[in-house]
Amino acid sequence: MKIFHVVSNKEWGGGEQYVYDLSQHQQADGIEITIFCKPVEAIIQKFKEAGMKVLPLTLGGALDVKSAWQMAKVINSVGPCTIHAHNFKDAFTACYARCLSSNKQIRVVMCRHLTRRGKNTLLYRWLYRHLDRLIFDSELSKSEFLSTNPTIDAAKLGIVHTSIVVPETVNVTDIRNIFHIPDDCVVGMFHGRLDPEKGLDVLLDAVALVKERSFRLVLVGRGNEEYTAHLKQVVVEKGLSEKVIFAGFVHPVLPYVAAADFGILASTVQEGCPLSPQEYMSQGHPVIVTNNGGQREYVVQEQNGLLVPPGDAQALAEAIARLVDDIALRQRLGQQAKEDFQSLLSYDHFYSKIRTLYEMRNE
Repeated sequence: MKIFHVVSNKEWGGGEQYVYDLSQHQQADGIEITIFCKPVEAIIQKFKEAGMKVLPLTLGGALDVKSAWQMAKVINSVGPCTIHAHNFKDAFTACYARCLSSNKQIRVVMCRHLTRRGKNTLLYRWLYRHLDRLIFDSELSKSEFLSTNPTIDAAKLGIVHTSIVVPETVNVTDIRNIFHIPDDCVVGMFHGRLDPEKGLDVLLDAVALVKERSFRLVLVGRGNEEYTAHLKQVVVEKGLSEKVIFAGFVHPVLPYVAAADFGILASTVQEGCPLSPQEYMSQGHPVIVTNNGGQREYVVQEQNGLLVPPGDAQALAEAIARLVDDIALRQRLGQQAKEDFQSLLSYDHFYSKIRTLYEMRNE
């Protein structure tokens, strides 16, 4: 089997890491991998270091016929293969390339990692006809896409929850020593982009409501300077300087996650399949998440975590207080979280479903 992944971002991010992890597993599975990407040296080098063939293209989207021609020349003589696009812009290029190629044994699949409504213009209807598979990262992403009744064959649609690669050994970072956190303090953690849509203002409001408890909140990640400065000012204004720790960007993040007692995702927007809750679950920690995104498809109330309404600081504070005060609850939820991750959300589980979708044939 030959698979061509199309990666069109200008810098390395979560999408590129997703393709990198998937491609590594596919190579280990005996699949020949080629990466089409923009001529960005940092991205090219990263994939090459993993032993993958990389072909730079402009990848300018739906109107970039030149990239489609160049792609078509590459796939003309390779025989059976799959082009895997990771957004609609690149799916157009892939479908154009198949139309321009003399190779009649090409499949085009796409993974959809956004929670947005489907477009139903003439151009997109053409694309939907030419896609072989459209894979969503959650039931939520699929239902949101279908809410506008786009003209696409339902048999082409699939759902696979995105997963994370967890190393066999995670060396836990001693964050208590680094940040001078007392041994009797419970540590809650958020990691990700410091951005308003992550509900961080609501989270700080919630921490203010429980600041008398023996608790520390560690914020791992970075955002733009203006918003980060705003968050730090809120911490000062609410008297939380001893309660909230800004750890900055950390890579890899799992050693920090493993050191926490529980994780928090307070997003006020609908995310398709956020990965941060899975990272806590993989380390045997419960999570507090908002109930408005795809995370509610694998975080079950009172089973492996706690769910709260988005934007509700009081409800979030009450959930934090429960996990801070009740070690038995943390242990019970955390144990189930790890079991659920291993049985339902592990990368092996994800990969087996993705491979099956590659091999399916539409009538």
